[in-house]
Amino acid sequence: SLRAVDYLSSREDVDASRIATLGLSMGSTMAWWVAALEPRIKVCLDLCCLTDFQALLAASGLAGHGIYYYVPALLNHFTTGDINALIAPRPHLSLAGDQDALTPPAGLDRVDAHLREVYAAQGVPERWQLRRYPTGHGETAAMRVEVLRFLKQWL
Repeated sequence: SLRAVDYLSSREDVDASRIATLGLSMGSTMAWWVAALEPRIKVCLDLCCLTDFQALLAASGLAGHGIYYYVPALLNHFTTGDINALIAPRPHLSLAGDQDALTPPAGLDRVDAHLREVYAAQGVPERWQLRRYPTGHGETAAMRVEVLRFLKQWL
């Protein structure tokens, strides 16, 4: 994914100042990891896979994710909030289903609280947004509308 940003940025037909990352489920995790690691990403949007790792453990939610979801020894050094804080001050929208077993609400609450503090401290609280929907693990029409609105606003 990081090399894809290199490739896109090298193309004459791509405006490198307008690159965003967007994903659903494991793609969501990829979206926020790439945005955290690559400052050329201007906007991050993730759907249905942002939660605090400790909350996921407490909810016995590990079995719902594949081996590719885990980074060895990560929890010895970072939280999901820490990783996502690297995206700030760039705009970041996270959409989640409150009935999503893969995204425990307590984990959303922790990440949201942390990122609200981070974005407020950087003077851009409006650039972090979490939207929750009464649904499970999947995109809805309302989520799609929100994604397009956010992209139009920030990109």
